[in-house]
Amino acid sequence: MAPLNTFEGLIIWVGAFATLALYSVLYRENPVYRFAEHIFLGIATGYGLYVTWKDILYPNWFKEFFPGPLPPGVPADPGQPDFTGGFWLWGLAALAGAMYYTIYSKRFNWMSRLIMTTLMGLGAGLTFREFFGQYVPQIGKSFKPLLVVRANAAGSFDLTESIIASFSNMLFVACMFTVLMYFLFSFEQKNKFIKNSSYVGRWLMMIAFGAMFGSTVMARMSLFLGRLTFLFKDWIHWIQ
Repeated sequence: MAPLNTFEGLIIWVGAFATLALYSVLYRENPVYRFAEHIFLGIATGYGLYVTWKDILYPNWFKEFFPGPLPPGVPADPGQPDFTGGFWLWGLAALAGAMYYTIYSKRFNWMSRLIMTTLMGLGAGLTFREFFGQYVPQIGKSFKPLLVVRANAAGSFDLTESIIASFSNMLFVACMFTVLMYFLFSFEQKNKFIKNSSYVGRWLMMIAFGAMFGSTVMARMSLFLGRLTFLFKDWIHWIQ
């Protein structure tokens, strides 16, 4: 096992205890798991606050709002805000952020709802624009030609490549059509062609969902194997 008389060994023991304590929930809910869970959430919250200050608030707001005196001989930066320029904008940002904390006041909690709904509206607008920028081009690219003519390096007709490309486009269009048929709820699907197409589309969606679920399971399995490697290699040295 890892030695306890060194700082590195102590860290490994702490990591092993935390890993086993969190995995103990697989047996049942217990005080050891709850203790490790609360420790993890507390550390994650503290680290999140530190990162928020270090990477967001301090460089993007505090340094701009309170630039401080310049060292001797260093010329003033024209991009620095001042009281005659855009300095007051940082004050508005501080005011908007402070409005969130009015949620703890029964008298002024309406101010927190005001800033929340405003930012939610801005976020919805940005998401809507991003949606169009990402998915509208994909919709345009879904209109594929069913017959494709390909040429080889010499410029002559390539039959094999043309057949493969045409078959690929036909298969894509057929899969897209059957999946869209599944979501055709405007009228009852009594027509045999529409009913069978929607049935095939349902199976295609189940295959796609299964592949995504399998990918998620493999990602979780990779994390689990990483923890097992840490326990058996770094902690108890059963594997090299």
